[in-house]
Amino acid sequence: MAVESFHLVPNTSPVTGGAMSRSAAGFLLFAFFWIVAAAAFSGFAGKWGLRDGDPRFGVAAMLGNEAHKPFVYRQLLPDLARRLDALASEGVKERVARRFRPDEVFAKSHPGSTHSERFRYAIVYYLSFLALLGSLFVLRRILLHFNVSPLGAVLAPTAFALSFPYLQTVGGYFYDTVELLFASTAFLLALRGRLLALAALVLVATLNKETFFFVLPALYPLLRPRLSRRAAWTAVGLLVLLAGLMNVALKAAYLEAFGGALEFHLMSNIAAYLSGNPYFRLETTYGLVGPSRAFVGTLAVLGIVLWRAWPLAPRVVRRHLAISAVVNLPLFLAFCATGELRNLSTTFTGLVLLVAFLIDREASLRSSRQGLAPAAQQAAAQPETRLA
Repeated sequence: MAVESFHLVPNTSPVTGGAMSRSAAGFLLFAFFWIVAAAAFSGFAGKWGLRDGDPRFGVAAMLGNEAHKPFVYRQLLPDLARRLDALASEGVKERVARRFRPDEVFAKSHPGSTHSERFRYAIVYYLSFLALLGSLFVLRRILLHFNVSPLGAVLAPTAFALSFPYLQTVGGYFYDTVELLFASTAFLLALRGRLLALAALVLVATLNKETFFFVLPALYPLLRPRLSRRAAWTAVGLLVLLAGLMNVALKAAYLEAFGGALEFHLMSNIAAYLSGNPYFRLETTYGLVGPSRAFVGTLAVLGIVLWRAWPLAPRVVRRHLAISAVVNLPLFLAFCATGELRNLSTTFTGLVLLVAFLIDREASLRSSRQGLAPAAQQAAAQPETRLA
């Protein structure tokens, strides 16, 4: 099958009378992304569960408002689960508890013994999954905005989602997928100049992870085509201020919780990266031994994508990624555990864009080579003409 002939998107061209309807194509796309998200989320759940049983950041501690700082600040899904638990009838909880049994599949899942405990666990579990599913659609929409091919706009988010459990090395949490959804949605809203929607998103996203304001400076290049330089920076500044105020409110609400607001790892990280130890570590992902931390193979893949795709990216994408890296890398070095790649999250949307540009470039080169071969064969088959 030729690359250009495969589309998981509606084709309504009058020339192709037998083409799938828009609704049928949309359903197939949804089914495909559901399978991808389910596979990726199963990779996460099998690897980490919901950090069940850990008193510092396990889901039970989060649901009980007993987790340690800074994890206790990340209350969006736990708060929704508690509210839904208060509204649901005992019959609903009993039915959910009877059918929802991740502990029969994943050894690290321990959803509790009571109907209420299992119900709240299920809410967090499925909202985390749905966030990953939703992020695939948002990323696809972003890619189509940049004129990525329909195939590339499906394959790039798919490749990223399936690789996400590998990025959740050292640790992985239920709010990681929600952070991905909010970061990609913020990117899309900034592209469209939807500032009021972006402000509302910032409030909700900060409830999911208090460090969301670090995502916001990299939105400046996306706002700039629609706003003056001063207006774009003012918008970013106000969004950062809004996220910062929400951050302060969260810290005030959990002032008495155990732990510190930040974990400082700068000196240990410098020593670890200089020692070379993080580049050859292994852990189990998808049930198979694979890379861990800043594994040399993982870094090679990221480096090759950056090297090959950077010249293909529009200037706005390169500026977005550059600002993301300037903000994210020092924080990653100073405050994250060694090789905790999921904390490079401000760069993930840009990374998906680079993967998509690279997919399209490789498909274009392949098509060109396939097109040249028949032309060469046809030329060889023609009789040679001689000048008199």
